[in-house]
Amino acid sequence: MAEIAMTRAEVAAFIEREYARPQSNKVLHTHPSPMYWRANDGHTEKRWKKRAELAKQNKFSDNLYLGVPFCIPTDPAHCGFCLFPTQDYRGRSQITDYLDYLEREADMFDGMLAHDRLASIYVGGGTPNLLRDGEYARLISIAAKLYGDVAPTIEKTLEGIPQLFTRDKVDAISRAGFNRVSMGVQQLSDRLIRYSGRKQTRQQVMDALSFFNEAQLACNVDLIYGWPEQTVDDMLFDLGELVRSGVRHITHYQLNIAGRSDFSKSQRDVLPSLDETIDMYRESVRFLTANGFRQATVYDWERVEPDTNGRFRFEGAEQYQYETHLRRLLEAGDDGMVLQHMIGVGYAAISLPPSTWAGDDGLNWMQMNHRSLGGYYGAIDSGVFPVEKQFVQALPDMKLAWLFQQMQAMTIDLEAYRMVFESDALVEFAPVWEELAAREWIELANGSIRFVDIGAFHIPMLQALLSQTRLRELREEPAGAPGSRRIVPIHEMT
Repeated sequence: MAEIAMTRAEVAAFIEREYARPQSNKVLHTHPSPMYWRANDGHTEKRWKKRAELAKQNKFSDNLYLGVPFCIPTDPAHCGFCLFPTQDYRGRSQITDYLDYLEREADMFDGMLAHDRLASIYVGGGTPNLLRDGEYARLISIAAKLYGDVAPTIEKTLEGIPQLFTRDKVDAISRAGFNRVSMGVQQLSDRLIRYSGRKQTRQQVMDALSFFNEAQLACNVDLIYGWPEQTVDDMLFDLGELVRSGVRHITHYQLNIAGRSDFSKSQRDVLPSLDETIDMYRESVRFLTANGFRQATVYDWERVEPDTNGRFRFEGAEQYQYETHLRRLLEAGDDGMVLQHMIGVGYAAISLPPSTWAGDDGLNWMQMNHRSLGGYYGAIDSGVFPVEKQFVQALPDMKLAWLFQQMQAMTIDLEAYRMVFESDALVEFAPVWEELAAREWIELANGSIRFVDIGAFHIPMLQALLSQTRLRELREEPAGAPGSRRIVPIHEMT
């Protein structure tokens, strides 16, 4: 079971204690945080081979992540806020060497994904649009090496920053087979973007959007609210510019204030207050809803009304299949249930390849590749998968991971949870739902729990609340201890 071992009074006390603390987005690695993962136990290849055998009888649908770690150095480092592992870009030879190793890692799978269906590709990092023209096609060929084929119709997204998107580069990205780009803008204002140390201008953003339109590439734009010195008017001006440009997908998320980032350590005195940040969230919801956008997740917005000017109306422009698939543990296919997986290849890449969602014979684990280039290269040179750490899930972890992903979409499907886990989420976490309903942060209707108003804003805090009991157990467990429902150790697999 995964019941929360807290009374409603304790739930209320947790919320009051954590309410005013800066939130850190928990979606990046689902549950649990990598701080709870174990050092590489040497069984990665056995796990993948066992999974390959299971794929012959089960239907696996994969979201493939290819990592490109290099970023242009900034002052402050990591653009002041980024918590992703990255490497400073020092020259062309870095990328050439890295792509060689990326291909060598793909070779290690040697047909292990051949029975999977490739659902989407996402190339992230890092700054993937640092690559040269011919190298984008090489990324697609690495995907083909893993899966045998890359259908032209699947979503293929490449991340990048505005100042590196020239018309020629965008054309090369399109020719290589990519049909979607995700551009990290963060702020349109030249005055505010300076806090990141980026050499980026509003005009470069608008030029890049024009290039995407000409090349018929679907586009997502990332914006951050709660930024140093930002006001509600600053935020609404940026959103208005994007709405008028015809962009059909906007990722609008709260600034992460966590870890050892410069914004966390040195810029807190110029950040908006919590009340101002909540006001930004509410005003952005009102503005985007009024302008024909639908809130797909806490931070993803899709244009749903017809675009009369005809711009950015390309296949996938209003969708983000890579992330949409990750929100679902499974989906109904024409010939049965299909399990959704995330397969990560490259520096610091994450894989979430569970093979079943329950059962004593499940093979459910998460893994992270090395976060140092030396470690990544050294493992591949030694002929082993470049995994730094992994976590083998027990049933409570699978439940929480599923709930975390559903919460990002602001709705928990209670019937789906019951079907998957043969238990009742309303009962297991009853004190939480009772307290949130009393605060009018959730609504219960039509077999679902829907997060509303600042209940949606505070989802990272509420994810931490739901996982309190299990995280306490993990802190007390010795390495290798079984969870509340046993997962078969790798050495017992036949």
